[in-house]
Amino acid sequence: MKRFLGSFLKVSLFLSLSFCFTCAIGGKLLSAAEPVRIGAVFSMTGWAGFLGTPQKEICTAMVDDINSKGGIGGRPIELCFEDDQSNPTNAAIAATKLIRDKKVVIVVGGSIVDSAMAVVPVCEQEKVPFINAGPAMILSKKWVFSVGPGAIRSAVQMLEFGIKDLDAKRIANFHGADGDGRGGGKAITDNIGKYPGASIVIEETFEPSDVSMIPQLTKIKAANPDVILLYATAGPASVIIKNYKQLGMVTPVVGFAGITAPIFAKNAGEIAEESKLICLTVPIMIAEKMAPNDPYRKNIYEPVKKLLQEKYGPAARPTLYHGSAYDGLKAAIEAIKAAKDIDPASIRDALEKIRFDGFLGAFACTPTDHQGAPVASFRPVEFRNGEWIPYVK
Repeated sequence: MKRFLGSFLKVSLFLSLSFCFTCAIGGKLLSAAEPVRIGAVFSMTGWAGFLGTPQKEICTAMVDDINSKGGIGGRPIELCFEDDQSNPTNAAIAATKLIRDKKVVIVVGGSIVDSAMAVVPVCEQEKVPFINAGPAMILSKKWVFSVGPGAIRSAVQMLEFGIKDLDAKRIANFHGADGDGRGGGKAITDNIGKYPGASIVIEETFEPSDVSMIPQLTKIKAANPDVILLYATAGPASVIIKNYKQLGMVTPVVGFAGITAPIFAKNAGEIAEESKLICLTVPIMIAEKMAPNDPYRKNIYEPVKKLLQEKYGPAARPTLYHGSAYDGLKAAIEAIKAAKDIDPASIRDALEKIRFDGFLGAFACTPTDHQGAPVASFRPVEFRNGEWIPYVK
């Protein structure tokens, strides 16, 4: 009996030591539980807080859902948030902190253009991929990728719609003085020559924080354009449409997708119904008016709506800003899954190969084009009875 017990103890000790040796030397078993760290820089407070808050919401819901199902290859995702407070200097500091202190393998962010642009040189220098989930126009950067069609392709679609669908010839180009607005405005100016007979009769800019746009709109009214191309987000657009009414203007307005955020309906919904405002936006805004079997509604909108409602309650609905962050984080996750190794360089290479349909269009980057959606496929909508509905000419 003693002999048997002694042999048993020796075998047990041998197996225990072997297990510990494997963990300590091979590292395979221990590393399986290590989290995959993803950084996120959003404007969750400050003037752009209405953009960054829904971006944080959807990213949190996505990561909670993935982790509840085992994470990525058995490793949980650790999502490290930083709030840039709508300040580009803070955004650069936040990105540096995430990379150097938190050791993230990829960064997602960009609620506003200036903050996204501030993150770019940090990620380029540190050689960590950055997925711009906002409207910034970032070209020819090795470590930077963007979701959606971007400012240029979005603005070009606005211009084409105004000319071809509204028969406009005299164009008023009205856009923000921030990075995004300048990019959209420049795209309109650069492409007007493609349409014989059309011209820009006036160009005006505004600061996103302006509380009155009457001076600019007064000049636009005097120029007598056929259409106003308004490249703006929801906050400034709320002010513009109120001033538009005060001045008794009736010129059709074609607006950028960013106008369709919920804050616009809250601040200027009734006035918007009286105006001639048409916005070109992602299908997310009219998804619930699509047929139940529509691929966009069935495969993209409804699953994410369910995810949000499970996390935040039955009243939750995906918005444009949920959608942009969803596409950004999904690109990061798909690239991590497809990467040869979970390191920044391998993930960067994978971002040029992954493909999926997102809220803002297809994500299909290539080695020579890091703008996610090859074309803008926004749809025209107008505000009626308290909601955005498909525009009918």
